[in-house]
Parts: sequence; structure tokens; C-alpha cells
Amino acid sequence: MAGPTAIRLPAINKIFFTADHIGLQAIGYFRQSWILFFLAPPVTEGFARVPDVPLFVFTIDARVLAGILIFAGRFVDAFTDPVIGWWSDRTHSRWGRRIPFILFSTPFYGLFAALVWFLPTEEASWWNVIYFLIVLEIFFTAGTMSSGALEALIPEITHGPRDRMNLVGLIFLFAIVGATVGLVASGPIVDLMGFKAMGIILAVLGVVFRYMSLAAVWRYAPRQTTPARVPFFRGIRETVGNPQFIYYLPTFIMFATGVGVMQGWIPFFTTQLLGAEEEGKITGLIFSSVIGGAVVSGIVLWILLGRGIVSKRRAYGFCLVASAVAFPLLGLVGLFTQSRLVTQALALAFVAGMPMSAVFLLPKAITADVADYDAILNRERREALFYSTQNFFEKVTYALPPLLLSLILLLGDSADNLLGIRLAPLMAGMLVLAGFVLWPRYRLPDTVTAESVAAAGLDKSVRR
Repeated sequence: MAGPTAIRLPAINKIFFTADHIGLQAIGYFRQSWILFFLAPPVTEGFARVPDVPLFVFTIDARVLAGILIFAGRFVDAFTDPVIGWWSDRTHSRWGRRIPFILFSTPFYGLFAALVWFLPTEEASWWNVIYFLIVLEIFFTAGTMSSGALEALIPEITHGPRDRMNLVGLIFLFAIVGATVGLVASGPIVDLMGFKAMGIILAVLGVVFRYMSLAAVWRYAPRQTTPARVPFFRGIRETVGNPQFIYYLPTFIMFATGVGVMQGWIPFFTTQLLGAEEEGKITGLIFSSVIGGAVVSGIVLWILLGRGIVSKRRAYGFCLVASAVAFPLLGLVGLFTQSRLVTQALALAFVAGMPMSAVFLLPKAITADVADYDAILNRERREALFYSTQNFFEKVTYALPPLLLSLILLLGDSADNLLGIRLAPLMAGMLVLAGFVLWPRYRLPDTVTAESVAAAGLDKSVRR
């Protein structure tokens, strides 16, 4: 089994490689935060772009239909991840296993990222429904091929826990920049230029940074790694059967789901509970406060991890519990006093953002550790299969936030009835807490070698 390249990636190349997350996160966070609002805004903000659906004796609300559409798009997309990951692990080319996927799928990734916001009509229409589903699926598939292959390079171009955490730390910093663009800067731009213009800007940004990242690793991505030979279904079975992966995966899925609910909730919270007229500006300020909390916490966490003061396992577990406690606090804004609502929201958003640093900083490193552990067990490198399987379960579950949010908002989504808006953060916290159940059983050391795995008592299924 040929392992990762022995050539260490230069510092400047690490910076350009990880800078891809500016475009990636900007596109993702903008879509996650605004797509439900775009398709079915509150009545006071405009008319829905998808129709209500009469069904026997009742009617499916346009926002619930929008939530179903977003869920359906993510659900179908999830099934492409393991197939593409398995395909990438088995690919043999003169450019190695990953580069062809990134090179040829990136233009489609950018194009359809923009087209999502170009519905055929501004009125509620079934043509919008059909168009949205088709364009969203093509975007997701191209994104999986491009982003998934790039992500699978992380275990292959890093050497040891310190090098890996340095790379993941840079990803965290650039992800914060991308989140700032997608969550903070996007609001005023939408106010000024509209969703279409913002979609184009982010699509161009995504393509430029993706190719810059590819150029940074072009000479360093392994060409000689032996392609995996495991059959598809056996590979999936062994991936989901990896015990350490099982203990980790639900935490990431439920954390991401809770965060997704909060992201989609913020525009409704801003316009209805805070009563903001410039919803883009105030929404951006709230997101900036969340990001500020994540930055402060993330830098501290990065330093502690880099110096070996705290393990990834303990840091991630603590952030899960802290998020479960912090998210519901935002639902309390204005409950006890109506003075300075925006100030209350900004303060609590900062607190809620602090434990969210874990979802930016740690999952890629933890998944890389699990992939290294699997290589010790099975003597075959299947990085893309692990990342793509994680993405599969993440997308199946992460497709739920718009649907869950649309349903809970039926309890009240206006200034006259705020019940649904106040309960959504509580639901997000409960989702995160549910994901924590298996985490105490995760036991991988920060440095995954045959020796450290044996010392942890995790080598009983290693093939001799």
C-alpha cells in the first residue's frame, strides 16, 4: 500500500490550498441561510416564489413546500457522495486519484451555484419548482466531485498531527473568512443588488479559489498511491462498520443539523422578533457576532490543540455540550425586556458562536484520523470513501433543517405570534445534544499510528 507523499507541502502552498474555503464556505453559508427565505419569505417581505399545494382537505403552505424541495435536493444528492468517493479512491491517472475530479467538475460547480438564484419567474410557479430541483441537483453533484476530491487530499498531503492541525487551522481561518462573506457581507449586497447578483459574485469567487487551491497542490498531490480495490458495497460496509467512525459520525451530523436550523432561522428572527427594516444589514451583524465568537474560541482552541494541552476528543465533546446550552439562549431575546433588542441578540449570538468553532476546526482532522486508522486496519487507503460517506449521512440529515424550520415556524413566524421563532433555537440545541450520546466512546489518539492504536487497545481487528 503506497501511502501519502513524503514531500512536505510548503507553507505558501498550504495557504493557497486552504484558501479554497473562502469560496466554498461563502457559497454554502449564503445558500443555507437565505434559500428558504428566498423561496418563501414572510408575507410582510414579499410573495413566495413557489406555490401553496392544495391536498385533499388541507393546503401545504408554500414555505413547507420550499422546505421539502430543499430536503429532497439534499437527500438525492447524498447518495452520489459514496459513489463518487469510491470512484475517486479507485481512480488511476497520470495526475493521481484526485486531480481529474477537481479539474473538470469545478466549472459546473460555479455555474450552477449561480443558476440556483435565477428562477424562471418571480411569481409562485411550478416551473420554479422543477427548475430549482434540477439546477440544485446538478450543483450538488458537481460540488461533490470537486470539493470531495479536494477534501480527500488532506490526509495525503499532511504528515503527523502537528502538520495536520496546522493545515486544518488554516482551513478554519479561511472558512471564517468565507462564512463572513456568505453570512455578513451577503446581506447588504442582497439589499443593494439582489439575490442574482450575489449568486454570480459567489460563483466566480468559488471557481477562482478552487483552481488556486488545485494549483497549490498540483505538484504535491500523490501520483503513486495504489488505487483502492475494494468493491463498492464491501467498502461502504467496512466504512460504516469502523467503530470509531460510528462514534464520531452522529456528533458531526447532529451538530451540523442544529447549526443549519440556526442559520436558516436568523433572517426570520431578524425581521419578525427584532423588527428590523434593513433585514440584510441586521442579519449580517448578527452573523458577524456569531463569527466573532467562533474566531475567539477557535484561536484559543487551535493554540491549545497545537501545544497538546487538550486533545481533539475532549475539545470537540466540550463544544458539543456548550452548543446545546448556548443555542436556546437566542430564543430568549426580548422575552424579559423589550429594550435594546439588537444588543441582546448580538451578545447572545457571540456566546452561541463560541462553541461553533469546533464545527469549523475539528471534523476534517478527526475524519483524517479515522481514515488513517482504517488504513492500519485494512492496509488500503480510502480517504475519499470516508469523507464522502460522512457527507452522505451529513446531507441526508442536513437536508432536514429547512424542513424542520418550516414546520416549527408554523407555530408562529410573525411579530404577532413568535412561538415558532422562539422554539427553533431550543430545537437546534436538542439536536446537538442528541448527537453527543455516542461521543464518549470515541477513543482514537491525536497521533494515529500502529503503535498508538495498539496502546489504545484499538488494534484487535488489524489484519495480520
